[in-house]
Amino acid sequence: MSGGSPRSLDSEGIIGTPFSATVKEALRLVTRSVLDRLFPWTCVHCDEASPAAICRRCLDGARWIDGPACPRCGLPLASPPSHLCGRCLTDPPSFQRLRALICYRADHEDADPVGRAIRALKYGRRRALAASLSELLAERFPFDAREIDVLVPVPLHVTRLRDRGFNQALLLAREPARRFGIPIDAGMLERVRATPSQVGLGQRERRKNLRGAFTLRPGRSVGGARILLVDDVCTSGATADACASVLVAAGARSVEVVTLARTLPR
Repeated sequence: MSGGSPRSLDSEGIIGTPFSATVKEALRLVTRSVLDRLFPWTCVHCDEASPAAICRRCLDGARWIDGPACPRCGLPLASPPSHLCGRCLTDPPSFQRLRALICYRADHEDADPVGRAIRALKYGRRRALAASLSELLAERFPFDAREIDVLVPVPLHVTRLRDRGFNQALLLAREPARRFGIPIDAGMLERVRATPSQVGLGQRERRKNLRGAFTLRPGRSVGGARILLVDDVCTSGATADACASVLVAAGARSVEVVTLARTLPR
């Protein structure tokens, strides 16, 4: 890379502002970070004063996933299922269960406070938002923490990590880990192939796109662990399935998945 050698990752897989950023962009990120730390929160959705990134009024209006759902993949259903959803019956994923907290509506931002916060975190690089989102994940944690041995954030490829400066899945895992005393292993999985964007791809194309993208980091052992994968958004479940298949093949006792949000089929 021109302009100096790449920065090394710290023990949690986080790097600083990428060298590829312009001076103007770097200053903007620093300014935003300082403001987020020095001044009281305003809700990222309605701009009203709030003790967290999203105020309670906006959260109350969000579309929570708390009704009938597929027992395996967590897909919301119109009525209580008597069995798995059609996709899980015909092509079951490698993970045992996936649960998401809230519907993600990228094309309807005015009605999607959590989605707006996720996008501001990932694409606006407002890293300070992660603390509130991680607390939200802990407040509504949909698993029994006593049945989990380790939290494993879904990894980013190193090129994406350098560009963004952090792995949002790792930041989201922190409060559940602290609150429930579950260790985080941010280095168990490695994303070894930079895949094209998944936006606009169907289920089959997403799975093909992710084939061979993840691997167990050299020297790591799963050792029969009960693993909970953590990610920000689930669209088709292909990323979670690709990660889970690696962990199951390596000897994981079980692999489950939690995401903050889920994009529903149209």
